[in-house]
Amino acid sequence: MNIIFLCLGSRGDVQPYVAIGKTATELGHKVTICTGKTFEKFVRENGLEFKECSLDLMAILQTKEGKQVFEEGMKHPVKALQYAKQVINPLYRKAMTEFYSACQTKDVIIYHPKAFGAVDIAEKLGILCISMPPIPIIYPIKSFPNLAITTKNLGETLNKLTYMVANKGAESNNINDINEFRVEELHLKKRKPGEYMIKRNGCIIPIIYPISKSLFLNIKEFEEPVYLSGFPVLEDGTPIDEETEEFLKNGKPPIIVTFSSMPLKNPTAFVEKIAASLTSSGDRGIIIIGNSGVTMSSNESILIKQFLPHDAVFKRAKGILHHGGVGTMAAALRSGIPQVIMPFNVDQPFWAKRLFDLGYSLKPLKESDTVDEFVNRFYAMNQEDVIRQSQKIALILNQEQANHNAVSYIEKLYKEWNNQNE
Repeated sequence: MNIIFLCLGSRGDVQPYVAIGKTATELGHKVTICTGKTFEKFVRENGLEFKECSLDLMAILQTKEGKQVFEEGMKHPVKALQYAKQVINPLYRKAMTEFYSACQTKDVIIYHPKAFGAVDIAEKLGILCISMPPIPIIYPIKSFPNLAITTKNLGETLNKLTYMVANKGAESNNINDINEFRVEELHLKKRKPGEYMIKRNGCIIPIIYPISKSLFLNIKEFEEPVYLSGFPVLEDGTPIDEETEEFLKNGKPPIIVTFSSMPLKNPTAFVEKIAASLTSSGDRGIIIIGNSGVTMSSNESILIKQFLPHDAVFKRAKGILHHGGVGTMAAALRSGIPQVIMPFNVDQPFWAKRLFDLGYSLKPLKESDTVDEFVNRFYAMNQEDVIRQSQKIALILNQEQANHNAVSYIEKLYKEWNNQNE
């Protein structure tokens, strides 16, 4: 197969595609990733072909205006809307043209929901397309609502309705650009927003959720139309740096704190709280600052790092405090180390609640919680039942072979597609 992944977003959005794509190339398939230039080196280092998309959301997130749109939209609604209209939307329109060019000669399109135009392009080219949202956010189910809307159970009818509302709304701001693209470049008729989120010309679009079914054993609605392949694993071999290695060797296992690209409301106060909590609980800590806004120097008991490879360092921790992004959460689960989630937005509150309900993480925290609350969780990481539950889920995840599951399912769908279209 000649596969192309169309994806926009953060490292957490792109990495699952790279992981699965790398395994696909090892199994003899050709793989292209079309995404923002920020990820070109990352994609090429993993042996995949790279095609650039002008809508580089990670680069935009580093700008003042981009932060106002994606991180502080509610605080600056007028500026956010203006910036989206003047900058983001034109880039989405340009991205569709770039996606179309990149998809020529491809056999399969696998796309992130943010990659507008993917199904339209597949329709034009007459090829298979597969939806691969990194979180369970597309297919309407009764068991829980669309996690971008709420984590509260609204009842079966309203739960299912939230997906329909969200699916229609996902394209509503861009439907004019999508239809311009359809008419002017694809020579297809206009369509309604959300029309291609679930179905393509009346047929269900295959959906792969790259998440573990072990977290959704009670969701029977996923068993037929949606395939849960497991959390993709990218073994990039990034070593732990010498400074961190020395810190890990010269003391008891630390509590690792990481919030990736999530900005703290008050970084200075939060770091003071973490330092006080670690002192009170008698623990050491590693704070991976990412884009959280933390500015602090290392000391004897706390190591400050910009970045560390999660899979390598988590398994050497006493416990993990993180934001609940799906990639970080999966790495924490695989490590077999107790974790607690302090969620910020989008899917993070959902994962915090779900893992706590399943017994795989401690009760979630908030940035505003007291030192006593943080100390309480740090102490709980010593409890045998907490450690046992963490090891239990790690054993399950580490046996799943998620990358191969995803590739095998893609091969199956491609074979069925060819049989139906002979």
